Amino acid sequence: MLDTGLVCNMSLNGRQFEVMNGEIGINEGALTENFVAAELAKKGVSLHYHDKKSKHELDFVVATPKGIKIIEVKSGRDFKRHASLSYTISNEGENISEAVVLCNSNVEFENGIKYLPLYMTMFL
Repeated sequence: MLDTGLVCNMSLNGRQFEVMNGEIGINEGALTENFVAAELAKKGVSLHYHDKKSKHELDFVVATPKGIKIIEVKSGRDFKRHASLSYTISNEGENISEAVVLCNSNVEFENGIKYLPLYMTMFL
């Protein structure tokens, strides 16, 4: 959905205030991925997801004039753990123009991967 607030309203059974105050644990990943999907869709990005029999899931695969951009979304603190992205880079690296991890961190560049704060989705 393009409105993450509506997703929360439909799926959290009135617990939004508790979630906003960090009082309960939920699947933040799904809400974070929805936020990123909505932002990309608003920019006219055609959204594609890849899942190879549940072993190698890539959140967003985007075709650009420069090549294929892979965007992973991480809501937790272990944002540098991304087995599917690492696997894809090691096996298909020549076909990938850019690998991005959107997370709760500062801007970093490590091993060919850009780590960007979630709010920078608007600049992709």
